[in-house]
Amino acid sequence: MTIFKQARWGVVMAALTLLAAGATTAQPIGALPTITPLGPGQARVWFYRVFFPDDTGGMPAVSMNGSTVGYARAGWSFYRDVPAGNYHVTVQTFGVEGDPAKDLTLAPGAEIYLAIQSDPTWVADRPGFRRPTYWVDIEQPQIAAIHFAQSRLGSGY
Repeated sequence: MTIFKQARWGVVMAALTLLAAGATTAQPIGALPTITPLGPGQARVWFYRVFFPDDTGGMPAVSMNGSTVGYARAGWSFYRDVPAGNYHVTVQTFGVEGDPAKDLTLAPGAEIYLAIQSDPTWVADRPGFRRPTYWVDIEQPQIAAIHFAQSRLGSGY
């Protein structure tokens, strides 16, 4: 088994563990998203935002080719299956730190992992006032698997 297949298997197992853990919470079972098999000619894009205590409660919009596909909520992940092709992924942000966008070329059957990063204190010029900045990072499957194990799978909305 190649390292990529091992890493992908690890992400799938982390997601399944996450689903099993979510089923034991107060959240209704019907509200949990189902990870469906990838269709022919499709690629899967995973989005997630790591939770950390000082982060904001903001939920910036995530877009692909100008259309909103979900909202990056701290501590949550979601995915979108899209036709193989070229995509420009952006995240709504107030300030700019890092690269708020990524250009992707997705082959059929590809899976890519995008972390929505944040700096909650990008502007904090007076007590009690903060404006965050967000940006998109492409993550390796092994790193994404660690973060998925610490987040909940959602619908993105």
